[in-house]
Amino acid sequence: MPRALAELFTRWEPPGEGGTPELEAVFSAGHSNRTFLMRRGERRFVVRLADRSAAALGVDRAAEQKVLACVERLGIGAPVLFCEPQTGTLVTDYLESRAVRIEGIGAEQVIDRLATALHALHAQELDIPAVNIADRIRSYARDLQSEDPVRWPRARRLLSSCRLVMEQYRFGRKLQALCHNDLVSPNILDTDAGIRILDWEYAARGDPFFDLATLVEDHGLTAIDRHQLLLAYGEIGDAALERLYRARVLYRLLSALWFLLRHRTAKPDTIPALLRHEQALEQLLRQGPDD
Repeated sequence: MPRALAELFTRWEPPGEGGTPELEAVFSAGHSNRTFLMRRGERRFVVRLADRSAAALGVDRAAEQKVLACVERLGIGAPVLFCEPQTGTLVTDYLESRAVRIEGIGAEQVIDRLATALHALHAQELDIPAVNIADRIRSYARDLQSEDPVRWPRARRLLSSCRLVMEQYRFGRKLQALCHNDLVSPNILDTDAGIRILDWEYAARGDPFFDLATLVEDHGLTAIDRHQLLLAYGEIGDAALERLYRARVLYRLLSALWFLLRHRTAKPDTIPALLRHEQALEQLLRQGPDD
């Protein structure tokens, strides 16, 4: 068992019956933390330990604690057993679940359920910092420019290709909604009790369309599915599609810069996720909002 886990159990009594909890699995998901599935007797729970790079990537643990309490009340988050913002330690119940799949028969119902969960989330008023995605992109870019001359030219080309969309997004209509900001597939679970969302460490007040854009891009939603998502969410028309398109572009750009920052010791062309985001971004810019 990792030393950090053993130390955790000296200052916090885990749930379940029996002696020392057993390490059942190490989850590979999560790039700014380490996550473990633990068992004590019949009780299973998940422990997340923060990575030292989390703060540099924009993670606010104090805000995360407020968000966790809010989404647990809403019934869309995992029950929190222990939270220690100063160390980035979080323990939640393990949720029996299946992957969310938006395809084939039943896709429309899944989209409706996701839209309902996001609409409830975005309606919450919570006193946490606001994040402008365009500003976060600029922050990542400044870090690369000042600290990584090898990767900066690649980042600069990406930024240049998105300059017009960035300016349109920056001055477009945005709301200060409570947003997750990392709604990739591993963070969304389909349980018997409904949709549950994990990993709230990037949550902040901001543009709800960025959450919608992440869903669209990460799940590869078709044009028909995108229309269905917007309709179920309560947004229709060309203006909504244009706003979604801009957020999709920024999602791909932000993700590409994130991987450049996170994997500084690797050659960019050997990072599959980076290449996928770059290719998807190029295709988005080529096709425009009416693809």
